[in-house]
Amino acid sequence: MIYATAAEAAATTRFSRVAPEGGLLWRSDYFGPPPSPKGSNSVDPKAMGALEYTPPAAGETRPPQAFLVEQEMNAVVHPHFHFVDQFQVVVEGGGAIGRHAVQPIMAHFAGASTAYGPITPGEGGLKYFTLRASADGTGAQFLPAAKARMSRGPKRYVLADPVLPSAAEALAERREAVTEMVLAEPDGLAILMLRIPPNGHLAAPEPSRGAGQSLLVTTGSIRHEGQVLGRLSALFVPPDEAAFAAEAGPEGAEILLLQYPRATP
Repeated sequence: MIYATAAEAAATTRFSRVAPEGGLLWRSDYFGPPPSPKGSNSVDPKAMGALEYTPPAAGETRPPQAFLVEQEMNAVVHPHFHFVDQFQVVVEGGGAIGRHAVQPIMAHFAGASTAYGPITPGEGGLKYFTLRASADGTGAQFLPAAKARMSRGPKRYVLADPVLPSAAEALAERREAVTEMVLAEPDGLAILMLRIPPNGHLAAPEPSRGAGQSLLVTTGSIRHEGQVLGRLSALFVPPDEAAFAAEAGPEGAEILLLQYPRATP
């Protein structure tokens, strides 16, 4: 089953929480269970999350998650970790993740129990997606309060180079579909940009190369199962699905594909 949610549908779920600095943190849920409680305690670095994480049982497959976060200038997400692998993709605004400046379109990967942050928005705020192949509903595990919950073992953090989206005029004039490799690692971790001309088609790589793929429409639109998915729409293709066949709308389409690494034996 391919998960797909249009940006317009996700916008109906948008709500805000108050950060300790006084600014608002907005969240729009696309698919999967809620990633954290809705109260402002879930963004307070001094509050220990009340929910305990239980790893999947043998053979259990949990649904993916996709949600959009908007941080106002005075809303910092303090250093933390999560219990599952995830990508985050900056789509608007600017700021920094830790010591690294970020801009659209930039993606980073944080492995399970890998600390990162703070996520600090610039003057114009910061908007980014969080994407997971396996759901985690416990919220951010802020440090140092949640340090005892962090699993031991290897940590992994990868910040990819920015990928510039095409201007609408350039995309409309494109004649051939191309796949640009942004990042590729031996265990399947990968980031690609698919650029497709108006009404064109392009097959994505097989999702079985990794542990599934999240896709974001960053420019233009695509057609999928009878619906139009415009800019900032999100999809997830499980690893046992066939390769995603992208069909661009009349203005063309650009799709950022994020492939999760295979589990370590």
